Amino acid sequence: MPEDWTIFITDIKNSTQAIEQGQYKEVNLIGAASITLSIQALEHIEFPFVFGGDGASLCIPSQHTKLVSETLAKLIRFVEENFSLQLRVACIPVKEIYHACKEVLISKLEITEGKYIALFRGGGLDYADQLAKGSEQKFSLKKHHKTVSELKGLSCRWSPVPAKKGLIISLLVVARGENISSVYQEVLIKIRNILNCSIEEANPISLADKKYKNLWPAIKDESRYHNNLLSIKFFNRLVDIFLAVLIFRYKINPLFFLFDAGKYKESIKQHSDYRKFDDTLRLIVDCRKEDYETLKHELEKAYLEGKIYYGLYASKDALMTCFVESTQQGEHLHFIDGGDGGLAMAAKQLKSQIKLHSHTGLNV
Repeated sequence: MPEDWTIFITDIKNSTQAIEQGQYKEVNLIGAASITLSIQALEHIEFPFVFGGDGASLCIPSQHTKLVSETLAKLIRFVEENFSLQLRVACIPVKEIYHACKEVLISKLEITEGKYIALFRGGGLDYADQLAKGSEQKFSLKKHHKTVSELKGLSCRWSPVPAKKGLIISLLVVARGENISSVYQEVLIKIRNILNCSIEEANPISLADKKYKNLWPAIKDESRYHNNLLSIKFFNRLVDIFLAVLIFRYKINPLFFLFDAGKYKESIKQHSDYRKFDDTLRLIVDCRKEDYETLKHELEKAYLEGKIYYGLYASKDALMTCFVESTQQGEHLHFIDGGDGGLAMAAKQLKSQIKLHSHTGLNV
């Protein structure tokens, strides 16, 4: 990554507490909003990002840093006023990371034709996250005196996706030691062998029997996505909700000549970010209970051998936050998390392992 770029790290303060109080959907939505608002502010100029459940990491070219800073500062105010939560946004110059002898290396993974997610390695993104949490005074953005008008294109209207095999697991793995590439390869091979399928086949998203929200609950929830309920933007959302409920809940498609609902539902699976890598392997997968127990045993063994740190959380379903610019191929993306804030809860275990070893002076 060029050293004149900037990395924005967003997260909800006290997210674990908010999740435990049942606000996991709101936490997911706000984490996704920091990405989607930046995409819209830059008028669909592509930039690398990764969704982490209770926040996100965004890598922005120098010429766009000011605009994204302003957008996210407005989002801080919006989140406080509309959700009574505190969004933390850190603005880390990439040169700060390079001065610490870390790297930020990026690749693109095509999840479906025309739609990519970014993968990161080199330790730089993890270091940026440490700076965001440890040097808050230096790097944090202050909230703007204005707010954003709406969370355009974002919704969470599908009911949680139930596990087909028994459990949805949220897994985080950080490799330790010198040869981390081989450690990650070893971990992935173990996961595939335990699940007895590829990571792609363990994709937790299946909408065959999924339920769509009813009209009033959808309107009630999404009224908080707008700053002004008397605006034309909110009226447009009402129309969108009404049509979506007709099509996906009641199977009545007044737009049948324009919109293939079945094809769109089927494409959601391929447009989902259930697998991610940003110096941490992040997976949301569907598995059997016995496979979960085996995986937990193998991860603990690798941890005790000094190969990895890990966080693992099991739930009965997965949560999907949708960003739909268009229903066409490559024009929608679905942010995936384990039920009950799976990624954040797994991160809690991961951080406790890292903290334990940093305090004891053991090999990190």
